[in-house]
Amino acid sequence: MLTATEYESKIAETIRTVINQFHRKPHNFFNEHEFHNYCYHVFYSKKEFSRQYVTSDGKRTSILHPEYPTLKRFRKKTISVNPKGDRARYDMAILNPDFIEQNTFEKVRNRDISLFTNSDFTSPNLIAAIEFKFIITHGKQSQDGVSFDILKLRMADEALLKYLLVFSNTQRREIDYFHDLDASLGIKLAYVCVDEDSGKKRMAEKLIPKGWIE
Repeated sequence: MLTATEYESKIAETIRTVINQFHRKPHNFFNEHEFHNYCYHVFYSKKEFSRQYVTSDGKRTSILHPEYPTLKRFRKKTISVNPKGDRARYDMAILNPDFIEQNTFEKVRNRDISLFTNSDFTSPNLIAAIEFKFIITHGKQSQDGVSFDILKLRMADEALLKYLLVFSNTQRREIDYFHDLDASLGIKLAYVCVDEDSGKKRMAEKLIPKGWIE
């Protein structure tokens, strides 16, 4: 089992692989779902993220899971936390091996919120919560999507590490999505935009905090 620091290093290394591939082939993805599938494939190809652990009731499961439910509830339309709203989902979660081994399979897969106590909401159930965004058209819909992802991660008290990875293959009508995002929120951001509209490939990369990926 890796330490939190070792997981952090391996996650950064894997994200750099995704960035390098996107730089080479920015039009290899037609939609966000396809991009999510690729990112999951890259992570799962690493033995650290495909390793399996056994729940307290004897079920074997891996630590990497897409579309993993949040513990808090939200109103997506108003981009707000609301106890009467709906649970959202992290695009990808890396579960804490200790959380898997100390709990039943039903609790680990996180479908029934009644299995969680108040202390679970701030326990390190997840090594990492990761949000991906793939933008082919800049506009209000993309801006709202990024804002909602930031909110989900900001409220993810059950995650030791939080990542927002935003990729775009055009700079046309580009928006500053991150004007209110700073390192104090504990979210690591990688924004990668590869533009070929001018006939010459240009890549812009923004990292918060600076230099967190080599």
